[in-house]
Amino acid sequence: MKAYLIRLYKYNHWANAQYFALFHTAPLIPERVQLLMSHVLVAQKLWLSRIQGQPDLSLHIWQMEPVPVLEALATANTQDWLQYLQGADQVELDRWMTYENFQKITYTNQVSDIVVHTANHATYHRAQMAVLFRQADIAPPNTDFITYAREDITKNQPHSDNTNGYGA
Repeated sequence: MKAYLIRLYKYNHWANAQYFALFHTAPLIPERVQLLMSHVLVAQKLWLSRIQGQPDLSLHIWQMEPVPVLEALATANTQDWLQYLQGADQVELDRWMTYENFQKITYTNQVSDIVVHTANHATYHRAQMAVLFRQADIAPPNTDFITYAREDITKNQPHSDNTNGYGA
């Protein structure tokens, strides 16, 4: 489970980086796209603070941030999440935690489910960003997990002949 969650967060970082590359070359960034990226990154920071027992309720999950702030937050989030996951054992990932949402409703979930949620939440909103870019006649990046997996396999296969990423 731990290795899967680490890979999921490395994918999350890669997928976000594809969008940041587009942000630097696109003739415009639809405002809603920037708001969605802000939401995703702030939510990931909030969830990690909850998991670590120090929920940062000063965070505003629907406040748009400038792109340079978002890039820095994405990098910090990845470092923080990977550090947390690398240090987590199965007992930690299986731990049930109780937290309160912004509507003051109390929930209890398993930590591993929250980790998966944060990555899926980001994928969901990146799909919305893709639609918004298409509506602006700007081609969005391909952030499919399988694309990441192909690139990751190719980079990590020392004797690959590049026919399928496995050297076969």
